[in-house]
Amino acid sequence: MEKLKNRWIQLALTFAVFIIISGPQYQWALFVKPLLAKFQKPLSEVQIVFSLVIVCMTFITPLAGYFHDRFNSKVIIGLGLMMSSGSWLLASQANSLIEFYIYYGVIGGLGAGIAFIGCTGLIQKCFPDIRGFATGILSSGYALGPILTTYSIAHSIDTKGIESTLQCFGIIFFIASLIVISGLRNSKEIIPNNNITRPVHEGLNSITMLKSKVFWLMFFMMCMIATCGMMITSNIAIIAKESGIGSEIIMLGMAALPLALLIDRITNGFSRILFGMISDKIGREYTLGIAFVLEALFMYLWFTQLQNPIMFILLSGMVFLAWGEIFSIFPALCTDTFGEKNASVNFGFLYTSVGIGSIFGGPLAALLREKLGNWNLAFYIIICLDLLTAFLAIFVLKRMRLHFKETIRERLDIQTSSQLT
Repeated sequence: MEKLKNRWIQLALTFAVFIIISGPQYQWALFVKPLLAKFQKPLSEVQIVFSLVIVCMTFITPLAGYFHDRFNSKVIIGLGLMMSSGSWLLASQANSLIEFYIYYGVIGGLGAGIAFIGCTGLIQKCFPDIRGFATGILSSGYALGPILTTYSIAHSIDTKGIESTLQCFGIIFFIASLIVISGLRNSKEIIPNNNITRPVHEGLNSITMLKSKVFWLMFFMMCMIATCGMMITSNIAIIAKESGIGSEIIMLGMAALPLALLIDRITNGFSRILFGMISDKIGREYTLGIAFVLEALFMYLWFTQLQNPIMFILLSGMVFLAWGEIFSIFPALCTDTFGEKNASVNFGFLYTSVGIGSIFGGPLAALLREKLGNWNLAFYIIICLDLLTAFLAIFVLKRMRLHFKETIRERLDIQTSSQLT
């Protein structure tokens, strides 16, 4: 019984891991303007840093997941944490945009991806009974973590500069990583096999998964929504500036952009817990459909109120509320469909869709802005992709996933019968 309780301790520790590795992505908006001034490069070139973070983070996950499923979770997660926190220290010494690409984008992204998939796989295996809820709590750390540092990083950049800020927080994250690593355990040490009912089959391998149509539908859907989210996440500071949202104090002693980012992190984190819990009750597909319809609605309303500081803040928070659930529902959806034996590597393959989304997201939105002179087309693309994904979730994915699971069950029954005879 004591071991069963310990899974909540592991959830708390992996939550802390997500807080540490969230900086490179969710604090990126604070670095854009200082980097534009430092390197004197176009916005589209600077945004490549953000894309590198996401691409490296996502494309390393299948390999990192493979090692996680077969070796010690603690070692894999620890390696990722050291690389992620160390990237801040290296980036503080970058003298060119190319160096910043390597230090902040490549090394930071790889480290975050290694730690991310290790923690996700660990929690998928520890909480088969409430997978959506537990994954929601875990992934909320990635969104809520920046709340602890958004204001302090913004203030540090304004007063000390970007180099000192990266160095200071790199040291803080490195020390925190050492503390967290000391308490992590392997999933087999946490839950005895006889305490929780396991699925009928232990899980499909990645080759079988990659041959299935349902995987590629899930991949396509996650890619579309990731593209939408990255278009906003990486450009919100520039959108605010061009919409006339300046540095004047709005409320609580904070200017509009830092306050909007703070609220966005809260709603994004809460979204993962809320929709993850709902998906455990009414099903993953229906929950996705509801969330994406809300996302399209909030995006349209936000687009019409960009010049209003109060509405800019509130509606951007609602946009992130309806977007964040992909990081709790899709891991659970993947493990529900393909089993938990290879949960880390299987979700690693699915998670690469976020990397593809980042390639199109941030730079594409910035490029459209440079070519057309406004953000209109980018917003319309996001709204259309949200509605398309909602339709696929409710009317296509649910039916396809049921058919796939029935086919796999029949195949397993045939194999079992042949073994008995």
